[in-house]
Amino acid sequence: MITTARLWSAALIVSLSLVAGCAAPVKEQAQAGFLSDYSKLEDADDNATRYISPKLANYSTFMIDDVEILYTEDSEDPVFTDEQVEEIKTRIIGSVTAALSKDGAYKMAYAPAPGVGRIRVGITKLDETTGALNVLIWTKVTGAGLGGLAIEAEMVDSMSGEQIVAATRWGTGSRVLRAGFTDTGDAMILAEKWAKEFRKRLDKAHGVSK
Repeated sequence: MITTARLWSAALIVSLSLVAGCAAPVKEQAQAGFLSDYSKLEDADDNATRYISPKLANYSTFMIDDVEILYTEDSEDPVFTDEQVEEIKTRIIGSVTAALSKDGAYKMAYAPAPGVGRIRVGITKLDETTGALNVLIWTKVTGAGLGGLAIEAEMVDSMSGEQIVAATRWGTGSRVLRAGFTDTGDAMILAEKWAKEFRKRLDKAHGVSK
């Protein structure tokens, strides 16, 4: 007779075998040539390099370009469909827009103009989320099945092109937050997190503390 304990043990063995074959966490990517200037970037933490000009305080209106894909997938066996790639690109734009326009603190523009900061984002790495592993407690805490994201981003003056902010970010999904069964779930969580962090730095530059 198969007991509940044996069933749980069997499930654990299967899960651990999947863990052994899971992808490594997303790491720092090589420079993609997307940023207008890399020379001022400095290590910010274990998952980012960053540059922020004091001139950031001069900007309260922003526009955001379409997100660019800076990595190459196997054309014969792509990990993500075109629809999934468009979904994460749309989520990045939506997350930045929502973070900046929350409470009406900052305005969004749709064309270059004096005093408008132009935000550019490029994806250098997109790792698949394995939804089946994200719903199991013992695999979730190990990081098995977590997807990830890496980007290069900058804000330049929309008229002069002067770089005001630049960053490279990379990371793997949360072991606490659930990304669901979507292949891009963890990448979306990271996109929202990084957008909110940019809002905090923008507020700080404007002397706003929350």
